[in-house]
Amino acid sequence: MKLDAESYLKTGSNELRVLEYRLGKLSFGINILKVSKIVNELVNFTRMPDSHTAVSGVFRDINHLVPVVDLSVLFGIDENEVKKDKVIVTEFFGMLTGFWVERVDWIHHFLWEDVIDAENVFAGIDHRYVIGIVKPTEERMVLLLDYETILLDLCPNLHTRAVRTFEGAAIFDGKRVLIAEDSPAVRSMLVNEMTELGFEVVDVSDGQQAWKAFEDKPFDLVISDVEMPQMDGLALTLKIRQSGQPDTPVIVYSSIGDIGMKARATFLKADAHITKLNLNQLVMTADKLLRGEKIDNSIGGREELEEVAQITVPLR
Repeated sequence: MKLDAESYLKTGSNELRVLEYRLGKLSFGINILKVSKIVNELVNFTRMPDSHTAVSGVFRDINHLVPVVDLSVLFGIDENEVKKDKVIVTEFFGMLTGFWVERVDWIHHFLWEDVIDAENVFAGIDHRYVIGIVKPTEERMVLLLDYETILLDLCPNLHTRAVRTFEGAAIFDGKRVLIAEDSPAVRSMLVNEMTELGFEVVDVSDGQQAWKAFEDKPFDLVISDVEMPQMDGLALTLKIRQSGQPDTPVIVYSSIGDIGMKARATFLKADAHITKLNLNQLVMTADKLLRGEKIDNSIGGREELEEVAQITVPLR
């Protein structure tokens, strides 16, 4: 299945494409924009001793060594119930990661407003890795996972990348920032950082909550993820630009760092697109925007965008 350039670069539509895959009797989903490829047979696979039990090993993909995460081990699913047949190779946080799954089913199209927030379902029950639920039919449910938190738990070095070295604490005293981020781990990281820098922080877990907060009271800065239940960050950016406060600086802070996502953010007049977990860049960009400086958001030409937009996902 291919996503053509115009579809891939379509903006502000609040659309979500979910690749459904199976582990035993459970169905899970991942945003297609996170998927680099699906591998049917691992070549040069090597087991990794002394690693997390869920990290099975690494394999060579062209010029990259890709770690492989066994989700059945991570979730405690009986190995006798799972035939690990395919590896979904993802690209986010600026890194490649493989996830071993039983099979890949199909790509579903939803609106973000169709995504059920796991917080509203599980309430106080621990559900660390389930962030949302979608229903392809009335009878079936597909669980959307917090892949960012999974990697942060498995890769302690990623926390080191997120440690700020930018000097200038409290330079944002008196400034209000709205943080829209559905991953609890990343949201906590951002709230702690921005609070330490002197911001008055309002944080929410989806775009609809962010829009209500934005309408209620003015902000000096908005930092928004893209993938969020109810309303994604691109649709939120569009509504802000069409609001009575259209000049509010907006930073799109997304784990998806490809050219297509940058193009979408730029088209919607986001002031900057920064890939998680580049915290130094985020703080320095916020500093420039609040000083009235413009950010260079230049990207590749149309031909380059179209090349990136031709994503082919083999199924089954």
